[in-house]
Amino acid sequence: MKVHRIILFILLISSGLNVQSQDSIREKTWHIDGYLKDMQNVIFYKIDDEWLTGNLIHNRLNFKWNISPSFTTAFSARNRFFYGNMVSIIPDYENTFKYDNGLVSMSWNIFTGESYVLNSTIDRLWIDYSHKNFQVTLGRQRINWGLNYVWNPNDIFNAYSYLDFDYEEKPGSDAVRIQYYPSSTSRIELSVKAAAETKITAAALYQFNKRSYDFQFMTGVFEADYFVIGTGWAGQIAKGGFRGEMSYFTPWKNIFDTCGTFVASVGYDYTFKNSLFLQFEVLYNGNPDGNMGTLTNLDYNPENVMSAMNPYLSGFSLFGGISYPFTPLLSGSFSGIYSWNDNVCIFIPSLTYSVTNNIDLMILAQILELFSPTTPVRNANFLFLRVKWSF
Repeated sequence: MKVHRIILFILLISSGLNVQSQDSIREKTWHIDGYLKDMQNVIFYKIDDEWLTGNLIHNRLNFKWNISPSFTTAFSARNRFFYGNMVSIIPDYENTFKYDNGLVSMSWNIFTGESYVLNSTIDRLWIDYSHKNFQVTLGRQRINWGLNYVWNPNDIFNAYSYLDFDYEEKPGSDAVRIQYYPSSTSRIELSVKAAAETKITAAALYQFNKRSYDFQFMTGVFEADYFVIGTGWAGQIAKGGFRGEMSYFTPWKNIFDTCGTFVASVGYDYTFKNSLFLQFEVLYNGNPDGNMGTLTNLDYNPENVMSAMNPYLSGFSLFGGISYPFTPLLSGSFSGIYSWNDNVCIFIPSLTYSVTNNIDLMILAQILELFSPTTPVRNANFLFLRVKWSF
């Protein structure tokens, strides 16, 4: 009975805020939107083995207020209710929801039980001041320096996993961000992020446009212990998108030694006239500590999250993807990731159907195939069925 009351409570909140968001259309100074998703999860190693099952009800609320022409503030929270035997079978599974690497922890497990957990997390809370070519943002925000779609060696503030498809907004950072725009095609930025255990990341970025290409250069301190320098670009070749970014990390104690870590990714995408979309990306991860746990979420360690210095498995990895809208309402995609060093492959097929203007149905799978007997995790199949209502 308690579980059903919690679900009903979340639904009532979402419905009420939907009415408010409609009223906000008349209010030019503030706006509320969000979504409500229900996603069924299944994990199994073999079709006739035990299945791990779970269901996630995910509600997101976004609030933005234009206080004045110069000041804007925003608040976003995600409420997730997860239930199923994954909670009881996977050790400390409830802590994967509660973990918050920010300076101030803003993630709470409100209710937990043997087979369920209700979590509420604030992942955006900032105030912004802008005047002419000058802009300052303070608070929990997304600082996106990455240019590629899958792996981002330049995204030193809040890296994310491509496999976490259900978190479209991506994580934020507790930071101060100062931006200055010398022209309409250039930007100078200085950002400082404070994380748990006082790990400071502070860096400067210069971005400009030259011959229809966007270039950027960055340098600074990464997680207090490392000096980082990097560059990236985005443009077109043969009418297709061509992007790349690379970063070099070295400990401050050995800054002049050759013990640093080099990470680079290069990507290309092309859209045909019939809307067929092709995408490719290659990664070199020079970090020897590439972790299988961050790949499968089965051996999840909250203290070992992905970062720009360790975005995936060590060595070379290749991503390829294709997507096509079969009809205006139905689209499909198929992508894969292969890692040479670990001999690991992930296949990701998906179908998305637009039921109405604001309701989507998606079926997605992540099929993990390990071709090396030395890998610490077995083959696994991840299946997801999701309904999303946006308001």
